[in-house]
Amino acid sequence: MNTVWPKRRWPYFDELLSVLDTWGAAPFTSKRFDMNPICKALSDSSVSLGSWYGIRCNLVAERFGAVGFDWVIVDLQHGTASWDGLLSILQSLQLGGTFSLVRVTGHDPAEIGRALDIGAIGVVIPMVSTPEQARLVAGATRYPPRGIRSIGAARNTLGGKALDQDPFCVVMIETVEGMRNLDAIVATPGVDCVLLGGGDLAVSMGLRPDEIYSAFPAPPIIEAMEQLVAACERHGKIAGNAAVDAADARTLIARGIRFIPIGAAAVFLTNAAKRELTACRSVAAELRPPTKADT
Repeated sequence: MNTVWPKRRWPYFDELLSVLDTWGAAPFTSKRFDMNPICKALSDSSVSLGSWYGIRCNLVAERFGAVGFDWVIVDLQHGTASWDGLLSILQSLQLGGTFSLVRVTGHDPAEIGRALDIGAIGVVIPMVSTPEQARLVAGATRYPPRGIRSIGAARNTLGGKALDQDPFCVVMIETVEGMRNLDAIVATPGVDCVLLGGGDLAVSMGLRPDEIYSAFPAPPIIEAMEQLVAACERHGKIAGNAAVDAADARTLIARGIRFIPIGAAAVFLTNAAKRELTACRSVAAELRPPTKADT
């Protein structure tokens, strides 16, 4: 005998969504919790601009979310943000008006799924060097039968469409081995974007320190970028690369890069403080009252 189970929702679920909409809290409902706005923004061959965020401070996150970036990548690999504060950072950025991706620390499917469950619209996975690694991490972002992700009653399900929308999956190529396997990695189903990690790639290539830390990419890195763009064009994927400023972004866009993280919150904070301090010291020196030494 086949048992037909009744369709159920959590108690007061519909009432909760209605109240959230009434309060203007629609970021947590199906109206605005769109898991893949990046793909929509990039569907017409345009460019999508974001930034990195690695500061363990919710107030700064909320203000950074109000800047106007298309997205922000919360950095768990190199920033000071951590798992115990990630939910609050994602909520703060979203309250400021910006959805976030999370750069996880490695290839653990459970870590990838957890980042998505608590509200990231996508993940950035570092150090992907083989097609096997690409398949593993891409599968961790998709539910069966296209992947291995587990579904749970987490924050991403509040809109009720978790199964209908795919997160944005970004893999980073940062090694010589990754460049050798470039075409197979880019072609992996479930990989939406491939982000070139120029710094680690330069180290992997054995370039000199002055080439690694140069303000302009060394010729081998430029060649790698060109190969990445060509592979992405062949397979209908998005090529990504980080930019320092507008001049850098101009060069990248001209080369075919479309997913561009610009700078980082900590860098913007430091640079702005230095710039204003320098300007104020100049004004103070200009208007300094005369002293006895001047007479």
